[in-house]
Amino acid sequence: MAKFGIIGLGNPGLNYTQTRHNVGFWLLDEFAKQNYTFFTQDKKLSADICKFNYRSSHKMLLIKPTTFMNNSGSRLPSLLKNNGFFGSSIVVVHDELTLPLGVLKISNTKGAGGHNGVKSIMAALSTPLIRVRIGIGSKTLPDQSLSDYVLSKFSQMESDYLGKRLPHFVSAIHSIIDSGVEKTMNIFNQEKQIETTL
Repeated sequence: MAKFGIIGLGNPGLNYTQTRHNVGFWLLDEFAKQNYTFFTQDKKLSADICKFNYRSSHKMLLIKPTTFMNNSGSRLPSLLKNNGFFGSSIVVVHDELTLPLGVLKISNTKGAGGHNGVKSIMAALSTPLIRVRIGIGSKTLPDQSLSDYVLSKFSQMESDYLGKRLPHFVSAIHSIIDSGVEKTMNIFNQEKQIETTL
């Protein structure tokens, strides 16, 4: 069976739930629910994980690092090795400031796009990553720092909108697993142009 490790990025703790920086945690939670599985805590390796067989053709390891965003990659090599996923295909789901709210873009490049969580993972694994980027929009208050913005909570209207977009996000992950990243990029990355012309 092929193996996929999917890493959702965020910060641990109730204070960070529903914040923009935690959209990776949110999507992985929803993906796990839809596959009738759940996360367990690995305190030793600082992560919440779940393992399951996907459509009898892939072994899946979902990971939510609990080391805080800037150190997301610090325990990943040991975690992947202990679970038999070292060297497998790695997908990282994270927030993206440069995309409008709810717009999805998939990247298959060596760059981190300025995202500290992705930088940490790339430094730890030294391997190409498939990035599933979820737009959280740009800050609108000139005096607000970027760190304050990404740690701010979504409004109810924004949360409702992301909820409506959820099936689209989940479909992108299914497509990566079933059809490969290149085909998925060709389909899903067309959306930015459509979205921004509405």
